[in-house]
Amino acid sequence: MNNTVLVVDDEPSMRRVLRQFLERAGMQVLEAHSGQEALDVVAGSEPVHALVCDVLMPGLSGLDFYDQLVDVRPALSNRVVFLTGAAHDPEVSELIEQRGVPLVSKLDDLAIVVDAVRLALYRPATP
Repeated sequence: MNNTVLVVDDEPSMRRVLRQFLERAGMQVLEAHSGQEALDVVAGSEPVHALVCDVLMPGLSGLDFYDQLVDVRPALSNRVVFLTGAAHDPEVSELIEQRGVPLVSKLDDLAIVVDAVRLALYRPATP
């Protein structure tokens, strides 16, 4: 099964590194540089099976993107993994915990992101 993962991050270098990790794990990768672009991608015809999303982005933050994603594509709501350098900031982590979405620190080994995406793909799509 070929799963497509959308990587949403305003940092091109982070998108590039995540792409490499995910492609080595056998996944197809789409990229978006903003929350708004990511909404356009998920509304398009290209299938998206899971998402890795930065939390702190200019414009539409990762949390705002997620809240809109739940309205636009609720089936993807339990297939999102948040990624941020502020994972240990209680103000950030509490908001993510309220949404029940996995959170990985950008300071951790990014192989953890691949494992988190694999786990997300095992979750049934929300009806």
